[in-house]
Amino acid sequence: MRLALYSSVSRGETPNLVSIQDERLDFLPTVLVCPFRPGAEVTDFRVEAQWRDSTFVVCPDLTRPIRRTGLRFIDHLDEAASEVILTTFQHLLPR
Repeated sequence: MRLALYSSVSRGETPNLVSIQDERLDFLPTVLVCPFRPGAEVTDFRVEAQWRDSTFVVCPDLTRPIRRTGLRFIDHLDEAASEVILTTFQHLLPR
């Protein structure tokens, strides 16, 4: 699975959110996303990911649902980064 990158800024060309749910759920009105930021603090529950020529920090600890209509698709992450993000998010879920 390759996670989708979105922008919540109408004219932004750089993603600021990464989806953490399968695109087969795109019929839902909301999507689970977490911040995708350059220069954010790296912790045990955050993951560095490369996109184009930049390094971003993905923050699964700040996951939230957001309405799809407020998002604009930008690109996809590679499969390796996507898998690490999903694994990190799963470690945050209560057991």
